[in-house]
Amino acid sequence: MGLYIGLDTSNYTTSAAAYDAGAGVMWQVKQPLPVRDGELGLRQSDAVFFHTRQLPEVLERLREDLGGRPMLLDGVAASDRPRQAEGSYMPCFLAGVSAATAFAQARGIPLIHTTHQQGHAAAALFAAKGEELFRQKV
Repeated sequence: MGLYIGLDTSNYTTSAAAYDAGAGVMWQVKQPLPVRDGELGLRQSDAVFFHTRQLPEVLERLREDLGGRPMLLDGVAASDRPRQAEGSYMPCFLAGVSAATAFAQARGIPLIHTTHQQGHAAAALFAAKGEELFRQKV
């Protein structure tokens, strides 16, 4: 049992979550990317920049939520694309993948690549019944 984090740097939100497998407790921190009034969204280059700038702050807030303890991780996950389909790609996911890869290499821990869409499904399963539904085929 250990501590795991997941990172998601989608087109509109920088997100990080931690899961303590021993205690069965999860924490999450989200920070929207700034979109100027009157604009309909962000260019991918701007999204990558904002995620890169916001990720340290989001991780610090997550550490504070964990009681300020060091995050001695046993594994890390990052969404690397919108969905699991051929050609599904957005550069904004590179910020989270880069940070997760650095954590994994520095600690010698597993790195799990996932998708933004799989993250939504996992969050719904966890909210419904915690870990119990992860053991079932869905």
